[in-house]
Amino acid sequence: MKNKMQLEKQISLILIIVLFSINSLGQEVQTNNRWNFKAGYSRAKTNKSITTENGLKRVSVGNYQVEANYSFSKLIDAGVYFGYSRFETNNVNWTDLIVYTKYSYTPFYGVNCVFHILPLLVKTDSRFDLYITGKLGGLSIISPEGYYPHGQSTEYGLGSGFSFYLTKNLGLYAEYCYGKYYFKDDSKLRYGLTLKF
Repeated sequence: MKNKMQLEKQISLILIIVLFSINSLGQEVQTNNRWNFKAGYSRAKTNKSITTENGLKRVSVGNYQVEANYSFSKLIDAGVYFGYSRFETNNVNWTDLIVYTKYSYTPFYGVNCVFHILPLLVKTDSRFDLYITGKLGGLSIISPEGYYPHGQSTEYGLGSGFSFYLTKNLGLYAEYCYGKYYFKDDSKLRYGLTLKF
C-alpha cells in the first residue's frame, strides 16, 4: 500500500514537471483561422519480396506527401493531402515464363482531420503540439494494360502525432497511424516538416 502511494506521488510529480515544461515554452501553435502545411515522408510496403539471410522480406518504397489543413478552432483542423510513390508493376508471359517489369508513379490523395489535445491540458501556447489524426483517401496505380498491380484502392487510418516548432512558423512533425493501407499494410509512420501561417 505504501509503495503504491509513493509510485502515485512520483507519477504525479513527473506529470506536473512535464506539463510545466511544455507550458513554459510559450509560443503560439494552435490558433483558429490559420493554415498549416506539411511535407512528409514514409515507407510503403509492396507486394514484392526478396530473400535475405533471415528469410523473405517485403520490399518497401518511399511515399512523399504534402498536406494543407485549415484551423477552424484551437482544437480542430481539416484539410486535404496528395502524395506519390513509385511502384514496380509486372506482366508475366506464361508462354516463355518471362516477367516484364515497368515502374508506375502512383498518386495518393484524400482528406484528413486533426484534433489537438494539448490545448485541453495546457492553457497557454506552446512550441509543442500533440494531436489525434484521421485520414480517408485512396490511390491509383496507373500501369500499362496487363501489368499488376493496377487500379484504385481506398485507404484509411487513425493515429496520433506531435509537432515541435523550431521557429514561430517552421517545425518538425511525426505521426503514426493504424488502419488499412495498400498491400495490406496496417500501420504507417510519417515524418517531415510543418509550416503554419
